[in-house]
Amino acid sequence: MENLGRILLAGVVSTALNVLGQIATAVSPDGKNEIRLMTEPVLSYAVYRGGVERVAPTPLSLDVEGIGKLGGAGTSILRTDAVELKGVASTPIYKKSTVDERANITAVTFNGGWKVVLAARDDGVAYRFETEFPGHVTVKDEVAGVVFPESVAAIYAGYCNDKRGDPLQSSWQSIYTTTDAFGVASKGETVYLPLVAKYKDGAVMCVTESDLLDYPGWNMRRAEVESPMLVSCMARYPVKVRNTDHFDETVPIERPLRYRHVTERADYIAKTVGTRTYPWRVFMLASTESKLCEADIVYALATHCKLKDTDWIKPGKVAWDWWNDWNVSGVLFKAGCNTATYEYYIDFAARFGLEYVIMDEGWSKHLDVMEVNPDTDVPHLVKYANERGVGIILWCAWPQLVGRQNEVFAKYAKMGVKGFKIDFMNRDDQVMEYYLEETARIAADWKLVLDYHGMHKPTGLSRMYPNVLNYEGVHGLEEVKWEDGADFPRSDLMSFYCRQSAGPMDYTPGAMVNMTKAQFRSNYSKPGSQGTRVRQMALMMLCEAPLQMLCDSPTQYLHNLECFEFMAKVPVVWDEMIGLGGAMEDYVAVARRKGDVWHASAIGSWQPQKIEIDTSFLGGGKWLAEIFSDGINADRDAADYVHSTKVIMAGFKMTAELGPGGGWTARFVRSAINGQVNEK
Repeated sequence: MENLGRILLAGVVSTALNVLGQIATAVSPDGKNEIRLMTEPVLSYAVYRGGVERVAPTPLSLDVEGIGKLGGAGTSILRTDAVELKGVASTPIYKKSTVDERANITAVTFNGGWKVVLAARDDGVAYRFETEFPGHVTVKDEVAGVVFPESVAAIYAGYCNDKRGDPLQSSWQSIYTTTDAFGVASKGETVYLPLVAKYKDGAVMCVTESDLLDYPGWNMRRAEVESPMLVSCMARYPVKVRNTDHFDETVPIERPLRYRHVTERADYIAKTVGTRTYPWRVFMLASTESKLCEADIVYALATHCKLKDTDWIKPGKVAWDWWNDWNVSGVLFKAGCNTATYEYYIDFAARFGLEYVIMDEGWSKHLDVMEVNPDTDVPHLVKYANERGVGIILWCAWPQLVGRQNEVFAKYAKMGVKGFKIDFMNRDDQVMEYYLEETARIAADWKLVLDYHGMHKPTGLSRMYPNVLNYEGVHGLEEVKWEDGADFPRSDLMSFYCRQSAGPMDYTPGAMVNMTKAQFRSNYSKPGSQGTRVRQMALMMLCEAPLQMLCDSPTQYLHNLECFEFMAKVPVVWDEMIGLGGAMEDYVAVARRKGDVWHASAIGSWQPQKIEIDTSFLGGGKWLAEIFSDGINADRDAADYVHSTKVIMAGFKMTAELGPGGGWTARFVRSAINGQVNEK
């Protein structure tokens, strides 16, 4: 759907317009979802599902310097044109092998060279601005908010971490809160996306964006009105930055190492070309929260792939060093960030078919990506890994690449490095968004994969550049290294339903030291997880991550080989996925298929519960299920589990018993076993 406004030129059909009310609409192919555009009293949109209002009339406008406010009072529609999109798109790297591209599009043209384009799909609706102005323009601001109707039952929102008086320099990974429409951002917080609203009839809406390119990200704050309304809050263009290396970002240094902290901003949000499309404002819609995971709208609306060849892009699992603090034992060398330890990680990855080893912070000298720490012989390690079929991915802080991506990528690509994990962006202004796109393009030129850590939610860039395999922007497992009070089982559920609706997330599951709620204590050097062992195993499948970290050390996995070998076989890209059931703060259950093999997993809250897994997704026939479930004593020993196999008929309803902070996971292969099935 690249440059959708241009696609409308082909197969355009003039549509009827309610002239008196000045209303244009787009309705999804299945007739359930609708987005309306109204001009009175000002340009506004509204969203409907099943005929029920999901977003009440909400103003929208684009303020362009020297041209004025596009969408202010007196706006009049010149014409509307509609097109019906059809077809199925193959996806090189995604949660599904194909994406249904069916959509109904209405382009609403106004006097003065601008449009609002409406898109309606079976999984949601969206709108975006499109302008056709000569040369370059300065965008002063964009009004893009949400007015919640009375039918909203709950809002699930995350807030930007504001540690320096500027909430738009954030890690985008605070824990989601639950409130009502009047309570969201009621204390002046800045809301980051995705945001999820649940309605009294059970329907849900996820608010996010797609095709965010060369433009600031969409955040919101509470409007200064009595109604339950959020208004856009977008980062102004950065004018001055301060280079810092310290985590509080207050200590300036001469050259950029870890951060580039914005200290002064302009009075506009973007300087850009005058003829362009702007980001999609996306409203993902589903009948229940369990079906949000099936939506493809963010990917479907994003710019099509820019790469002619994607065969070189290799998703996979990663033996990761930083989370477990290089803790290996029973070896004849001093463990740490050094050559011998990395050889051990590489040998471990090769033994179990893991595609990558990440060399995280410490391999370079003083964070300088062009200077190697003498304790880590990177050229040797890259050669050592490649000879064993393992790729090396190098970590770096993003300022190290600014303006010299070609220099850095050329050096390490020629060495045989396979990719970079880029960290600490912590911004979403126009400069940062341009950097992300530019870096992805240059990395693709050198056939390097990327993991964008330390940044906001995904917005479809992975469709444009599939070498961008993962994104953080999540309250992930790294937080257990320093947090004692957080409720991780609940946060995991919120992350699945809210954050992951936008796309892949670098949660980094796989902890083998597992603790009950009462036992849990943070530990930076020897971390463990809240909840059960099987929960960590289930997260390997539940977390969408084409570059999936196995967070614990080789030593821990070798001591827990039965569990690890199951996790090591979990795919990282899939052909199909189905939401099996769930409730926002209680549990989630999902099935995914890769080839002829199905996986199903579930996780829950701290409350023990029994849930039903309907295996109708298997289609038909007899299947062998390999199952890991919480042990009967998982409430005392969170590592307690039961490993079993049984033969079932497709459609059999299995019972998953989740302990406190529990999980359940299974792999299904077609059974060649004759005889009676074990349906108990």
